[in-house]
Amino acid sequence: MTYHRYKNVVCSGVGLLLFAFSMVANAQDRVSKILDKSYIWNAVDTTKRGDLHVVFRKSFTLTDTKAPATLNLFAYNRFAVFINGEYLMRGPVRFENKGPQYANANISSYLKKGTNTVVVVVHRFDHTGQIMAHEAGFTALIELKGATNRQIKTDASWKVMPELSYTERPFAWSSIRENIDARKMPTGYTSGTFNDELWDNAVKVKNVANFFPLRKQELPFQQETVISNLTINGKPANGQLPLTIKKGDTLKVTLPDYYQAYLNLDLDAKEGVVLRLFDKDGELNNSYTTRNGLQNYTTYDTYGIKHFTIYTANGELKLNRLSVTERRYPFKRTGSFTSSDKMLNTLWDRLTRSLQILSEDAYDDCADRERVEWMDCDPPAFDVTRTAMQGPDLNGKKMYADARLLKEMLRRTALTQTPDGRVKAHTASDRWDIHGYMEDRTCDWVEGARRYYETTGDKAFIKELWVPITRQLNWFLARRTVRGLVKAREWEVSTNPLRYQVCEGTGLNAFIYKALADAAYLGIVIGKNKEATFLANAATKLRVAINKHLWDKSKGTYYSGYMDDEAAAKKLFAAQHMNISIKDGYAEPTFEAAVFAVDQAVVPAARLDSVKQFMKGKWDKPYCFMTYYYSFKQMYAENKVKTDEKVLDMIRERWQPALDYDWQTAWEHYFEEGSKVHIYGIHPAYFLSSYVLGVRPDGPVWTKKIVIEPHLGDLKYASGNVGTEFGNVAVAWTKTDTGMTFTADVPKGVTATLKLNGEHEIARLELNHKKAALKKAGDQYTTILSGGKWVGTVDYKN
Repeated sequence: MTYHRYKNVVCSGVGLLLFAFSMVANAQDRVSKILDKSYIWNAVDTTKRGDLHVVFRKSFTLTDTKAPATLNLFAYNRFAVFINGEYLMRGPVRFENKGPQYANANISSYLKKGTNTVVVVVHRFDHTGQIMAHEAGFTALIELKGATNRQIKTDASWKVMPELSYTERPFAWSSIRENIDARKMPTGYTSGTFNDELWDNAVKVKNVANFFPLRKQELPFQQETVISNLTINGKPANGQLPLTIKKGDTLKVTLPDYYQAYLNLDLDAKEGVVLRLFDKDGELNNSYTTRNGLQNYTTYDTYGIKHFTIYTANGELKLNRLSVTERRYPFKRTGSFTSSDKMLNTLWDRLTRSLQILSEDAYDDCADRERVEWMDCDPPAFDVTRTAMQGPDLNGKKMYADARLLKEMLRRTALTQTPDGRVKAHTASDRWDIHGYMEDRTCDWVEGARRYYETTGDKAFIKELWVPITRQLNWFLARRTVRGLVKAREWEVSTNPLRYQVCEGTGLNAFIYKALADAAYLGIVIGKNKEATFLANAATKLRVAINKHLWDKSKGTYYSGYMDDEAAAKKLFAAQHMNISIKDGYAEPTFEAAVFAVDQAVVPAARLDSVKQFMKGKWDKPYCFMTYYYSFKQMYAENKVKTDEKVLDMIRERWQPALDYDWQTAWEHYFEEGSKVHIYGIHPAYFLSSYVLGVRPDGPVWTKKIVIEPHLGDLKYASGNVGTEFGNVAVAWTKTDTGMTFTADVPKGVTATLKLNGEHEIARLELNHKKAALKKAGDQYTTILSGGKWVGTVDYKN
């Protein structure tokens, strides 16, 4: 049976190469060094661009099946593994060519006494949004412990044959489309009993010096789950199979939800029948040409689907079995949200589900168009991760606020660094266009490094990132003008009028200020005091420059930017139909400039009220979703009931179209354009957990502090579990005629600061049925809760 599964110093290029090696050098282990020397292929030119497909087989005898057995392997750039005919896994995890990672799997349960056969189907696919071009190569190490205690490396003893059934395929940025001709390969070549004596022997890869050193994969394997409750033409699939499909017949398959999944079909057909699989959105668009008899077709790649169509272009075949397998990062959704508003409850559920769909071996920007890892996938990806998800245990430790995907994104971004110091806006791809470099996303990356450190305390990783972070920041500092401002492309959110414009923009400079400050903080952490002082001073000078040169005194807020060629700027604005005025080089203030300045803490205390006043009345304009991410934070910071209600109203209005849509997934924008399953749209789940329920970290993880600060708005009640680094925090809030009742379960060893809105004067607070003391601080009442279960009653004065 044919089985298809599937001071500013810019370093030189040599210096960058050495940096890339240094990032993996510390992680090199004994297995890595063996694998690095053991790449094999068949006797073809592996340096040419395009797809190459090869099958490797290795048989060995085993007498002790109780002893541990481990398979370590890596391939440029995709593989699927079968042991004694049984499917084991596919991989590898997404990687930059400068930082490949090998997989490590315990295979003891797959082995038997006597002859065992490992089969690896290796694909060198041409580049996509998640695959970089590279010459082909496959390396493996099987370690058999116990009485035999031997190693089986990839060498000339492995049998090899080209996998010829993969024919020329149409390009797709998000996925690997397949045109399979099963007639071109022998039956059952992945089985343990297949006779491979006539196959060629593998050859050592000649250009192994071009391959970067391997290190062990840190991410857990993706979770594969067979999806049940499929329907075919509106009826349960299981009750209809086996099903004969004749030319012109169309089977419309519907899944119970939207998934990133691969397809598995058992077929019976005569030779030459062409089966087509496609979905209306075009990400799945595959063909399979049958050989004679019983056969199986399993797609190698996964596709974002809820519906797809099966039909035959000629002849007829029998579909004996159909299954769909979801493949994603093994997040377990342990957070929850329930309130008096059913729409918000459903929305929280669907947005956290969207995060699961968009979490594979990376945080993906979207599942229906790209599946690309961009630096700006976080925020908001990790915000929702830490509040709603628990990762698989690591060395017996429960992984609350699992930061492993964030870590890999930060690392892969560092590996994209080019000789001038810039890092790419997205990883693991060869895409170069207007989005190849995005100055703004770089600031997200530095902020993410601090977020990662404060949630894990992992100093070693910050040391790993230190050189690329400082080199990127030096690139910014080299572009300061006589005003002390950085001149580069302005912050790109789709509704920012100055997006992509090269200028001295308030938004970009505000984020660069914060990136410099974050880097200075991290430098102190790892003992880079001299560099940290330099970066801190640069941050201070930039903040002063923003407030000196970009402040519009007449309007009490910030100009959106300074453009030194006013005539060219006006011409550009007119050509792009942007309704924004410019005078003496200064572009008029915008909401984006104001909210970014406040969010990134460049606004002095004396000017804060003025800037907030400018933003009033502008909160609910038709901005893009990521602008709302920043504005919601500032709205909640006002600590006003009416503003809290406004946030919920905006969420209800702007996210309702996503719930009305068939997929019920997070959108890129609330208006029609853009992706319909996108990371940008998930952030209300974070705000519902961390602001409505009110549970948030209060400083780095080692302080063991959290804040509990509810913002119910117009909700009568709200309850749920909010994830933290210390475990889930269960809270419940219910409004009463005289105030509010609540419960809170604070993790052991953690201190929580309870903050209650001061708009209502509180007459009495009871905790565990005893009167408790409250402190009034500004517009809030506060008290401290230690670890344990708390029952509270709040009574307001009449």
